[in-house]
Amino acid sequence: MSTNTSIDPPHIKGAPIVSDTLRSMRDAARTGDPITAAIVAEWFLALRNQLFADQRPVRLEELGTGTPYWIQIDEQQWHLARKRGRPVRALYVHPLPGERSTSRRDHKWSADRTHCVVCNDPFDWAEAYCNPPRAPQPFPIKVQPFNPSWFLPALERLERALKRESKQERDKWNREIAQLRKSIEQHTKEKLP
Repeated sequence: MSTNTSIDPPHIKGAPIVSDTLRSMRDAARTGDPITAAIVAEWFLALRNQLFADQRPVRLEELGTGTPYWIQIDEQQWHLARKRGRPVRALYVHPLPGERSTSRRDHKWSADRTHCVVCNDPFDWAEAYCNPPRAPQPFPIKVQPFNPSWFLPALERLERALKRESKQERDKWNREIAQLRKSIEQHTKEKLP
């Protein structure tokens, strides 16, 4: 989104169009005579109104009193804030030419305009520029020592507890325990020098 501190009505019939303004600028440059500030202001207004007036602001904001946050307002509140001299801004979908920057990315709003699809900021509380989340950094974890023989006392206790189970259940768990013991013995033999 880009910001602007004024809203002007769209193109008015009879107002100069961009090509007329550029033609008069070229003519003035060819003559080489000094140009008055009023003419430059007229050129500026014509270009600004023609290039940016058709683009309606997506959102109007006023800087909150005593807070660093921008508050969304409507057009009537916008004009009242301008009269009072309060800081206001208009946010557009496309950046104004002077605000284009490679390091600052505009938000890409979802179809229903509730949140940014890149950084997931909600529409109402989004920052001016999109800050996508970075990939999580893995914690530097040291490998802890592990000895599979630590499970042997638990397996013995499980064998004792199985005496209360049915014969079919005991046979099943005894096979599992025997397999685990065999795997633990093989693993500890491989680890020992």
